[in-house]
Amino acid sequence: MIRIAWKLVDYYRWTGGANYFRNLAEALFALPDRIIDPVLIGNPANPPPPLNRCTFMPLPQRPRFWPAKIRERIDRKIMHNGGYFAASLLANDIRLLSHDQWLGLSSPVPALCWIPDFQHRRLPQFFSAKEIKSRNATFAAMAANAQAIVLSSEDARRDFICFYPQAAPKTYILPFVVSVPAAETLPAANALLERYGIAEPFFHLPNQLWVHKNHGLVVDALRILASRGLCPLVISTGLTEDYRNQGFFDSLSKRIAQAGLADRFRFLGLVPYPDMTGIMRRSLAVINPSLFEGWSTTVEEGKSMGKTLILSDLAVHREQAPERALYFDPRDPEALASHMLEVIEFFDPDLEKQELERASASLPGRIQQFALTYQNMVLDVIDRHRR
Repeated sequence: MIRIAWKLVDYYRWTGGANYFRNLAEALFALPDRIIDPVLIGNPANPPPPLNRCTFMPLPQRPRFWPAKIRERIDRKIMHNGGYFAASLLANDIRLLSHDQWLGLSSPVPALCWIPDFQHRRLPQFFSAKEIKSRNATFAAMAANAQAIVLSSEDARRDFICFYPQAAPKTYILPFVVSVPAAETLPAANALLERYGIAEPFFHLPNQLWVHKNHGLVVDALRILASRGLCPLVISTGLTEDYRNQGFFDSLSKRIAQAGLADRFRFLGLVPYPDMTGIMRRSLAVINPSLFEGWSTTVEEGKSMGKTLILSDLAVHREQAPERALYFDPRDPEALASHMLEVIEFFDPDLEKQELERASASLPGRIQQFALTYQNMVLDVIDRHRR
């Protein structure tokens, strides 16, 4: 078995990243004749399944004394061999560092660096100048010093090549697939909805409450529908904190209350994943009004359950190609309101059941392809590095 290393950063603050590694591990462990074994660096506290099935290696310790520190600087800055970190990986029989930092072009262990997206370039108004500078420096260093770069979409690769054309040959694409719990493992639907006080048909908005996720457009669409005498319920799940805008949740809540929609737009916060999945299954449709995505977890979850998806018209949403998708301009609440009315008018429980069964039947094959794509990518990077 070929050992590769993952280091989970900001696991509990960035739910998208957490779900990414959860789905990647799920896919790998389900792969017949798997030949790569993920090893978690450090010891994350109580990692959820299936990450708790991974083996662990100690977090490499930085040199503490000056002679070793000087040697480390020479290794990293002049020799470009990854220093103490690469040496520690090698000592633990790690053949590749995946989805993390670059080590250096002369490192004995190659690095496959992950860049989720270039949101800071496309929507700089949502970032501080300091964070933009930091991200640009990090991505430029990856482009120059990593053995390979993995991106989640062709849309993201186009951005990468635009900013770092000289590094285009080292790029790989890995569109992830979301593995959702089987229906029989979920909480009973009626009991679940009763627990959360949901007693009517509803739309599900499962995005983390970051500004670029564009929750405010849904509020505007509800205001339009209310003026026409029909205002459906929207249930929002996900973390309600945005580290870039600490007051966003409070300001959005105030905006909802002032519009008289407090009972129409409800925040549940971060709920257990089986509960979130059960809520999504029972929704009329899933809404993702985001202004930017790298590869949307929301879309993949909806695809894995055969749901109707009402999506902002982004190139990456089109690339994800959900079969039951309705698109709208993410700055046009009228268009979103029209799609919501369309879903209400044509909702068919029997069709929902058929689509769920179809999606469930195709999911294992999609997950296996995801795992195979990743495994082949890892083997290719290791082989290219060896040669």
